[in-house]
Amino acid sequence: MGAGSRLLDVIIAVFLFVHIPITILLDAQAVFPRSWFHPTLIGAHRHYLLTYRDPLMTPPYAPWFLSLVWTEMVLQLPFFFAGAYAFIARKNWIRIPAVAYSSFVLATMCPILAELWQHRGPGYARYTVLSFYAPWALFPLLIFCRTAFKQPFPAPAPADPWGHMHKHKWI
Repeated sequence: MGAGSRLLDVIIAVFLFVHIPITILLDAQAVFPRSWFHPTLIGAHRHYLLTYRDPLMTPPYAPWFLSLVWTEMVLQLPFFFAGAYAFIARKNWIRIPAVAYSSFVLATMCPILAELWQHRGPGYARYTVLSFYAPWALFPLLIFCRTAFKQPFPAPAPADPWGHMHKHKWI
């Protein structure tokens, strides 16, 4: 479990870290004035919309969706920094914030995925758009499972008085 759980922790940290620029540079375009964004970012957003016809990220935005984007800006964005650090540094204080974050995101993904599944529109690339959103359901589920049921990062073995880890198991 040691190496496998460590790899999982690094993957979770990378997911959280990658979500920071996505939130700030792309998702934020739904709630902040266009003048705040570089034309290249606006162009990338426009290209995404024209290519895949994502109904949620296409203006005018549904009020319920805007409320979720605001919670991403205010609640989730700070967690991305703390969570990425905590999973890399193996800090157990992340357990309760991680359970809260993952529970919240899983709950918000229900209406998002339902809307994306039910939407019908010309040129809408349903399965591609669903695959873009899927990690934001799968990773929170993974984070929940990793942190909800036990201490995620067990304490290291006790050190001897000279600071060396015990290398022998005594029978």
